[in-house]
Amino acid sequence: MKTTNRKRARATAATGIFLLFALAACSGGGGESPQIHTGKSGDKGSEQPVEAPANAGKTTLTFSTFFPDPHLQELVTQYEALHPEVDIQLQSVQTDDAHLEAEMEKFMTQTNTAMLAGKGPDLLVLDDLPAASYVKNGLLVNFDELIAQDSAFKREDYFTNILDHAKIGGGLYAMPISFFLHGLAGDEEALAQAGVEINDDSWSWNDFAVLSQKLVNKTYPHVIHTEPEYMLNWMVSDNLSLFVDESKGTAKFNTATFTGLMKQVQKMSEDGVIGAEGIPYFFPVQINSPGDYFESLNSFLSSNMKLYVKPHAQDVGAGGYFQPYRSIGLNQSSKAKEQAWDFVKFMISDQVPVDPNHAGFPLNKRLYAQEVEQLKKDGSVPTAKEGPLKGVPIQVNPDELDALENELTGATHLVSKFQPDQLADIIVEQSQAFFSGQKSTEDVAGLIQNKVTTYLNE
Repeated sequence: MKTTNRKRARATAATGIFLLFALAACSGGGGESPQIHTGKSGDKGSEQPVEAPANAGKTTLTFSTFFPDPHLQELVTQYEALHPEVDIQLQSVQTDDAHLEAEMEKFMTQTNTAMLAGKGPDLLVLDDLPAASYVKNGLLVNFDELIAQDSAFKREDYFTNILDHAKIGGGLYAMPISFFLHGLAGDEEALAQAGVEINDDSWSWNDFAVLSQKLVNKTYPHVIHTEPEYMLNWMVSDNLSLFVDESKGTAKFNTATFTGLMKQVQKMSEDGVIGAEGIPYFFPVQINSPGDYFESLNSFLSSNMKLYVKPHAQDVGAGGYFQPYRSIGLNQSSKAKEQAWDFVKFMISDQVPVDPNHAGFPLNKRLYAQEVEQLKKDGSVPTAKEGPLKGVPIQVNPDELDALENELTGATHLVSKFQPDQLADIIVEQSQAFFSGQKSTEDVAGLIQNKVTTYLNE
């Protein structure tokens, strides 16, 4: 299986000797704020305000991201070449692994402070920031409103299912440049041998549990390889809106829906549907690109893997799951909203070809079509020499690409990019007491409700 780093599919923090972290909104942003330099090993340097260079006659946009990102830098460079009247200051954090967590916390704290003060950058990558909190406090522009006012914006050029469902608090406040597809990689041949027919267009976890009874201890010992507390967190993450209203800061864990989910996971564990030993029928999988689709499905021990839509909670409708990547927010306090919106449109347009080493399916359907055509032309997908396929290329099957497109256009459930690690920690740690028989569902649900509510309102 792919590692956590691949699953996150984002650039690793670059090793460097200093951190240049600026949240000043410059001439185009929300206001003045100090730029803080950090020296070697995260030691804080001067905290005196540093004057930004004067760009007379130019509109200055500040664009903040935690991780250095060559793709974003390329977009900035190309946009500035087309618009010499615009100066975009792309700001990121350079650190090493030893100081990554501390620098991330510092970045979040200072960005939050600047945003709440009506300052901060014009544009910011929201992937590592509390986007829902920003929405709750009215700090971001709703892109739905900009799209409705912009006759030049053609929704049909994009995966409209993503635009329609990548919403926070009822609006498109985080524009994804790209997205990942989440599903289950299942051994199609072993499932057929067990006499199991799967209609994954609309199956629920209840349907999954019933089908699983035919599979346990046959070709493989378990249906999914995981432990109950992680399974519960996974199911909550996939259906976060059922349990957390991020825009209002409220939790809904002391409900029959959540306690029913806990009991369902417990039964899966008792019946052997989930377990930590041996090879399972299904692996959770994240597909990052058309090429990765072929590599991921061929990286498991079975050569008969097929991508299935993940089952959904009983209270959720049909559709697949997607996760936004490189989601861009526009500061409500920006003094250059028009120019910032124009740059956002450029970032999701087809004016810049897809980097072959990129992560994520492009939001723009024309870019996706170009990528698919190139794959068909190449005829095969290279694989990593250090991976399970040992560098052996995989042949491209056009029929499988058609199936992939159906999965992409059918993805309607947002896997929250913005679920805090603290929320996952609460669910995993507190639910262990239930799965070990120490506490009742009601007691654990109440504890989770209280802890999550406290966290949301900190």
